[in-house]
Amino acid sequence: MLSKIKDKLKLPYITAPLLVIFVITAMQVSTRSLTSLNSETNIFVAIGVIQLVVLALPSIVYYLLKGRKLESPMYLVSNRAPDIIFVLFSALFFICGTLLIKFFYFVNGGSVAAITNYYSDFSGSQDGFSHLEIILSLIIIPAICEEFLFRGIIFNEYRKYGTANAVIISALCFAMLHFSVESFFVYLFSGLLLGFCAAMTKSILPSIAIHLLSNTLSIYASDAFLRITVVKNGAYFIGFVLVVLTGVSLLLLLSKIENMCYFYSERPQEEAIPPKSIGNITKLFLSPTFILLIIVFVLVTVF
Repeated sequence: MLSKIKDKLKLPYITAPLLVIFVITAMQVSTRSLTSLNSETNIFVAIGVIQLVVLALPSIVYYLLKGRKLESPMYLVSNRAPDIIFVLFSALFFICGTLLIKFFYFVNGGSVAAITNYYSDFSGSQDGFSHLEIILSLIIIPAICEEFLFRGIIFNEYRKYGTANAVIISALCFAMLHFSVESFFVYLFSGLLLGFCAAMTKSILPSIAIHLLSNTLSIYASDAFLRITVVKNGAYFIGFVLVVLTGVSLLLLLSKIENMCYFYSERPQEEAIPPKSIGNITKLFLSPTFILLIIVFVLVTVF
């Protein structure tokens, strides 16, 4: 009886939410610690170090505690080269879709969320800091660490229970980590597309590349550009253009996915096909630790 309880506690849908809860809690503590730094501290170095400690280190420890063996192979590097056209179409749809969501936020009076990270509010003015410090702390480190955690660990822990479940839950966890109810759907869209890329390419490298592009655009092509464009050209015109661009990019992506599916169907099967997701929905989304994760997110975000 005791051994059965221990085995159940080791199940991915029990342990993976605990990892995210720890990271969310540690992230919240770290954001508060930044407010106590003295003026001589290099804020970008501090942000980079904190992200490595709070995001990367717990992920590595979790992986080691699992005996360096997740439920599904970690897609650090695929055994096949990623389809460059698929990655480009995914990046195009990612950018257009994100801008469209931000557009609806803006025209409805909401704030436009920046897809950078939780520490961007602490970076303040970038004057006096080198571009290398900014790029490392706000672009490269968060992209790599977040993809290693969410698409490398969380996604592959849940993939045993269906690819769709793995994509959705890893995206939900990704969105919750950013502590924003108002911008939740922006991060959710990002997480869904990044997880889908990892599923299609069997590698987290394409999702890291798209994440890097997203962070770069958020830092150097400020979201103020969207506001200025809407003000100068009108909301209806910009909205029409964004809808068309998003639709076209989605059609291009779907066309490429169809070609990839035909191609893979003609090749020998490389691994067992994951089970259907629908049969595991209740077990995953109503697990005690996942419910606890939602409670922690609400408490941390609201209070």
